[in-house]
Amino acid sequence: MSQAEAETQDPRIDALHRRMAEHSLGGHWQPRRRNPSPKLVPHLWPWSIVYECLMESGEVIKLGRIDEPAKRRTVNLVNPAITDFKSTSRTLQMSVQLVKPGEMAECHRHTAAALRFVVEGEGAGYTNVEGERMIMEPGDLVLTPHWTWHDHKNPGEKNLVWLDVLDVHLINHLDANIHENYSDSEISDNYFDGAAQTVVHEDGYCRRRFGVLRPASAHVDSRFLPYTYKWRDTLAALEAMAAAGESDPYDGILLDYTNPLTGGPTMPTIGCRAQLLAPGESTKAHRHMSSTIYHVVEGAGVTNVGSEKSGGADLAWGTRDCFFVPSQAWHSFTNISKSERAILFSVSDRPVLESLGLYREEQA
Repeated sequence: MSQAEAETQDPRIDALHRRMAEHSLGGHWQPRRRNPSPKLVPHLWPWSIVYECLMESGEVIKLGRIDEPAKRRTVNLVNPAITDFKSTSRTLQMSVQLVKPGEMAECHRHTAAALRFVVEGEGAGYTNVEGERMIMEPGDLVLTPHWTWHDHKNPGEKNLVWLDVLDVHLINHLDANIHENYSDSEISDNYFDGAAQTVVHEDGYCRRRFGVLRPASAHVDSRFLPYTYKWRDTLAALEAMAAAGESDPYDGILLDYTNPLTGGPTMPTIGCRAQLLAPGESTKAHRHMSSTIYHVVEGAGVTNVGSEKSGGADLAWGTRDCFFVPSQAWHSFTNISKSERAILFSVSDRPVLESLGLYREEQA
């Protein structure tokens, strides 16, 4: 007779289970009644659909005040396995935000860290982070570290569209989420309606003050630095690596966005990368212990994602599409064009896994 069969026939065990349940207790030997963590699946969000929904939201959803649900007009990318959580992964949320000409998304701050990767803009719109007007041009990466005041404004004549990435689901899981509106804080008494901060520094202040060459007096008492990585610099670095032949067999030309103060990851909870695939390039398969969300900056290709070293699902992507590769999933990349390069921007929770000593990578 098996142990499970013996337990079903022993009234003492049944009584123990009932007593533990009455007091919110459970035995390690008892099976879970349901799966609390469904396996995430690879998925692709076509930009044509995302953008269509975003533009429609611009017509029917008015950008609200800071205490209203529509204080931000964003379309969330939701993994089909966890639709109840409205989440892209268990740790990170990627959304697409729209600020129309003349609009402003009012100021707030939160313990969740956030970043913006600009998709559309004419160089007039900006994010104000801790008083610095950070101009948003296509391809720019703007950091909003945790607990920093930030608002967005578009004084231009064209739409401002960007990717929002937040570690909010990780922060929620840790019961560490705090949110404060600028209009509710003491500091807001000095400004109009508490809707926006005063611009104290113009674009480039943090890059000049805390870059590789900085004033001797410069000091920041935190790893969490507001910062903008300009696309022109990122693209130049990718092209220089390509010209030098610094290609990785698993990712092509791969570039890390590093923290200018620590030399470490972009943020303690979010890592950012840019990669370039040469015309016709196909990479080898590998897998790693981190979930990754990709955005196609330019080009077209296929990412094969599966549980084995070969086979699996083919995610066929084009310019501006977004796709998700789950943690521990084998994957490889192919640039289907024989004449044009492909460039991908990606975010992952890799820094969290590395800080905990859990990150692993395996190559086929």
